Amino acid sequence: MKNAKARVASVAALVMMTAVGLVVLGMNGFTASAADPTSVTISDQTRALNGVNIYRSTNYLVMYTPAQGATTGTNQYGYEAAVVDGVVTQVANSVGNMAIPSNGYVLSGHGTSRTWLQTYAKVGATVTTDGTTTSSPPTSSSPPTSSPPAGGTQLLPDIGIRTLRSFTIVNTGGRKLLKFPGVTSNVGKGPLEVVGHRSSSTSTDWVATQHIYTTTGGKVDSPAPTLTFYYAGDGHNHWHVKDLDKYELLNSSGSVIQVGEKHGFCFEDNTSYMNWPGSHAGSPANPVYTPPDACGVNQPNATSVHHGVSVGWGDTYPATLPDQYIDITGVPNGSYRVQVTADWADWFKEVSGSNNASWADITISGTTVTIVRTGGGT
Repeated sequence: MKNAKARVASVAALVMMTAVGLVVLGMNGFTASAADPTSVTISDQTRALNGVNIYRSTNYLVMYTPAQGATTGTNQYGYEAAVVDGVVTQVANSVGNMAIPSNGYVLSGHGTSRTWLQTYAKVGATVTTDGTTTSSPPTSSSPPTSSPPAGGTQLLPDIGIRTLRSFTIVNTGGRKLLKFPGVTSNVGKGPLEVVGHRSSSTSTDWVATQHIYTTTGGKVDSPAPTLTFYYAGDGHNHWHVKDLDKYELLNSSGSVIQVGEKHGFCFEDNTSYMNWPGSHAGSPANPVYTPPDACGVNQPNATSVHHGVSVGWGDTYPATLPDQYIDITGVPNGSYRVQVTADWADWFKEVSGSNNASWADITISGTTVTIVRTGGGT
């Protein structure tokens, strides 16, 4: 299901020359430098690189060069090894943000790549890239670069809305607001991950792409041409996916009479979903998509942003957050249905869309809300 009704990728590949070499702009709108390595070998064991100076996502192996800056900028959920003149000089486990040697680079791994690095990247180990001992680092800083071959079975996410469980009514500024928390979860086989790129810090034309991982460690790019991002200082100061979820109030006839005020969503790993981490296949024990990396926190001029929800994790929006409500000013007492739908615009490929909507039948009487029954969701 969710086979992307309107996804069109008819952009011809562009080729351009930059200061770092030949750069190819492909169908997914991303850049890859011909100078960048695509694999690394340590102690006769070879593994594909996901890219150079890109965001380290689930199971990624990334090379960070001085073009990235002074440090890798990674979180603590990984293993990193500094390499100088083709030899591992320093390692760090569960630390993150390692200093990048000016005359070398850092290999940084998460998940399965973390385990691989821990096993082979010991201090003193010899490192080669693409079969050649690396005495000086690549110079590319154009994210993202190449990904491993996309063979095997696609590990699709499965987006769900957790059962609606709590409602309150708040009267403020002459308005009557129906407030409730919402949890967008991922109960699928692979992470829900989307990245966006734009040509400059002033452009409003974002190119959005869903990353779908495979059982062989590869990645498939699925364009989301109508998805867009915007930056807002709603107390979060970060980049949002516009209208990921939809909030509706329906009357007893099933007609929508009010819609929610919330339009911006930064989805990240902030809630362990149903105690899955560590026990559900493919579910990381620790969050992967976290601020400030996720959602470009305090980066209004960013030209690249990413959002994600790992398998077995969810993104909770508590009722106390701005715009987390449906305005019911003037709505009479009576019986209604509140419905929350994730990915209602059908942007993402996923296992099934059957659990994308969660609903609750409620009765409103003054400032009291009574839940009659709930359904749908996860």
